Amino acid sequence: MEQAFVRQNGQTLGYIMNPEKVTNPFVPDLLSTRTNTLTDLKSQHSPFFKAGELYGIDPTFAVVFNVKDRERYQQQYPLIDILYFVDWVPVSADIYGRKYHVAPLKGIYKTSFQNLLTLLNKSRIHTYKQRIGDTKGNAKDSYVIYVRDPIFERLM
Repeated sequence: MEQAFVRQNGQTLGYIMNPEKVTNPFVPDLLSTRTNTLTDLKSQHSPFFKAGELYGIDPTFAVVFNVKDRERYQQQYPLIDILYFVDWVPVSADIYGRKYHVAPLKGIYKTSFQNLLTLLNKSRIHTYKQRIGDTKGNAKDSYVIYVRDPIFERLM
């Protein structure tokens, strides 16, 4: 995902793959060629259809941020930037017989981790019921946030 993002948007937005990624897959994904800032890419292609009913956030603009990433960034990368690449592939879903819809959305949103922390401090956490017994390393819970919050700059 990260390599495809860099091929499509890197030159325009000023990002390359983090050179350390070659030897360590756990480092942040990107490096800004303009500011020399480490950046992590969050690609989200499936809307959180129930964000409105569960958290009062318009599901067209609801994205998630893993709780475990907050802890890791605070300890290891407090000055990192975060990019959300949002491209809703499904725009409707039938969940237990109830139909949900979102408007199509494709965009790239940027914020600093420090700014994101202010939003996370007032955001609610969603626990993924289907991941409670997960042993593959998937996040078990995430903050649900509004990508149109003023802390985000829409790059595209």
